[in-house]
Amino acid sequence: MLFKKNRKENKPVDTATAKQTKTVNMKTVAKYTQTYPGYEPINRETPRLSEAITPSRYKREDGIYLQRMKSEKDTAAILFTGDLMCRGGQQKAALERYGEYRFDDCFAKVKPILENSDLTAGNLEATLCAKSPYMSERTPVDNNPHDNAPATYLAALRYAGFDFLAMANNHCCDAGVYGILDTINNVDEYDFMHTGTFDASGTEKFVLAEVNGIKIAFLSFATYYNKKDAFLTEKGRKVLLNKYGKRRVERAVAAARSKGAEFIVAYIHWGTEGTHNVNGRQEERAQGIADAGVDYIIGSHPHVLQRYDIITAKDGRKVPVFFSLGNFLSNMRKDITKYTAIARLELARLDNGDVVIADESFIPCYTFDEWDGGKYVTVPLTENPA
Repeated sequence: MLFKKNRKENKPVDTATAKQTKTVNMKTVAKYTQTYPGYEPINRETPRLSEAITPSRYKREDGIYLQRMKSEKDTAAILFTGDLMCRGGQQKAALERYGEYRFDDCFAKVKPILENSDLTAGNLEATLCAKSPYMSERTPVDNNPHDNAPATYLAALRYAGFDFLAMANNHCCDAGVYGILDTINNVDEYDFMHTGTFDASGTEKFVLAEVNGIKIAFLSFATYYNKKDAFLTEKGRKVLLNKYGKRRVERAVAAARSKGAEFIVAYIHWGTEGTHNVNGRQEERAQGIADAGVDYIIGSHPHVLQRYDIITAKDGRKVPVFFSLGNFLSNMRKDITKYTAIARLELARLDNGDVVIADESFIPCYTFDEWDGGKYVTVPLTENPA
């Protein structure tokens, strides 16, 4: 594997990480498309940056992601963030500053925290499809915000330290079937673990990673798609999407356990935007997810922070739930949307072999419109966040 030095940091980056982009299977597009989004496709290539991409910390072998660098630790530290948005204002700011879509500066202040984990996860709330208008070029489309962004946003997420991306949310259908498949191809190209949307290849509805000897499964569900799932046929919705349903959660949990999962995390896209208040449907669904066998629940979509709680599953397990971690990065204007947080979970194995939660913590952050010369920069609000 070839390496070269990043000009901003004395740290190796993998020139082989960004693989040749897979071609979208047009037969699959035709098979699962009911109707097309309301724009003419754009004839342009997926953008790339001239610099090499920070390498993934994980590699997939026999259906499980393994750490490239083995650790002597007997605990696993996992970090979770909320919505990773790449809206029109963010795109314009990046293009004006660099002449290309570069977003590293947005994460420069939280990078030391995110990469100082064993695994970092977030919700990718954007499609990444060059054939579709970017949000900075056109929004709304079909009477809804069109959250489509350049694929180079993934380079910034890799730079920042993200390993896993939840991809089930209300914007994943914005660019139709082609956009779903193209986004998956781009996320694969940048070597992320991901789940929540699928490419019809029979992919399991979870991701399994071994973190310091502990097998952790990640799930991702959405409760609605801004009615843009109507772009897909009924079969397409079943195959390509992961809409929340208790039986669907139960099947995913059972499949993950059968593959050796010892701890299961679920991202769920739910709730009401712009309020700290948790609604009854969220509480009902959280109970259902816990009863289905999930051990840890991360909520997204409201774009603001909502409460942390511990609920009791029907089998007696105590299941923590963050009803919303808010926007981790966005250019939304209201101050309430700029407060965010990183949730830290530490897992340990007991002498009897059981995996338990050893520690939890919460790192408050704020996204500034401008900070240290950068635009839309997320900054920790504590002096010693680690």
